[in-house]
Amino acid sequence: IYIFPMVASYIGGDIVSGVLATGFFEEDPLTLFLDIGTNGEIVVGNRDFLACAACSAGPAFEGGGIRHGMRATTGAIEAVHLDPHTYEPMLLTIGGRRPKGICGSGIIALLSQLFLNGLIDRSGKFRRDLEHPRLREGRDGWEYVLVWAENSATGEDIVFTEADIDNLIRAKGAIFAGCQILLESVGLSVEALERVILAGNFGSYLDLEQAITIGLLPDLPRDRFFFVGNSSLLGARFMALSREMREKAAEVARMMTHFELSAHPRYMDYYMSALFLPHTDIELFPSVKEKLEG
Repeated sequence: IYIFPMVASYIGGDIVSGVLATGFFEEDPLTLFLDIGTNGEIVVGNRDFLACAACSAGPAFEGGGIRHGMRATTGAIEAVHLDPHTYEPMLLTIGGRRPKGICGSGIIALLSQLFLNGLIDRSGKFRRDLEHPRLREGRDGWEYVLVWAENSATGEDIVFTEADIDNLIRAKGAIFAGCQILLESVGLSVEALERVILAGNFGSYLDLEQAITIGLLPDLPRDRFFFVGNSSLLGARFMALSREMREKAAEVARMMTHFELSAHPRYMDYYMSALFLPHTDIELFPSVKEKLEG
C-alpha cells in the first residue's frame, strides 16, 4: 500500500497526485491548478516553485445550501439558458428526465443568465421593479421560478432564491480571493498566469464563460484554460505503474510551500471585494464588462 504524501491539513495526497498527473511542476509556464469542491485547493507554480493554499467554499457548488440544490444525478438541471426577451428558461437535465432540482453546473449557469439578462444586480438582488410571473416574493424572500410544479418531478415549484444566490456568491468569492491572495503571496498577479488547470469532476462540467461571468475564474484568454477531470485518480494510476512516479510524488510534496489564507492580513479585503458579480472591480473582468455594456 502506498499513500501519497500530504502537505498540510487541507492540501492532501489527492492534490499532490493531481499535480503529479498534470506534470506542470516540470514545465516553465506559470500555472494555476484549481480543484473546486467544498474546499477549493489551489496550487500556483512551475518547475521553479510550487505554492499552495486551501479555502473553504462551502457545499454550494455541489448543491448544498441551495433550496432545490442536488448532486449531479438523474433529473438534475445541469444547464440553463434564459430568453433575453421573455426571461423564460430553457433547461437541460441529466438523463433527459423531469427536473428534480439543480446541480452545481446548472446553478452557475442560472446565476450567470440572471445576471447577464438584468434580473439581478451586481450584489445578487432581484430587481423589484420588474413584473414577471416567474419573479416573486416567496416564503424566504425574492425568488425566480425555474420550473413550475406541474413540470417538475417533485410536484412542487423549483425555485432559485436570493439566499441561494448569496451562498453561491460567498463560495465563488472565497475561491477567487484565494487565488488572488496566493498569487500576491509569491509576488505575482492573475495577469501573469500562462495556464489554468481545472481539476475534479465538478470542473469537467463547468461552463468556462459562465464561471468567468460570475467571477469564479479569472478573466484570461480562454485558450489558457484546461480541464483535466479527476486528476487525483489519474496520478494514482501513474504511481501504481511506476516507481519513478512515486519518487516524483515525494518531490512534488517537497516543492510545495503552504500558505494559510486566513492569516493573510488582506484576505478579508479581497474576499469582501469578491462578493459582487463579477467583482467590485469590474476592470478585472473586461470581457464581462463588455457584455454588460453591449
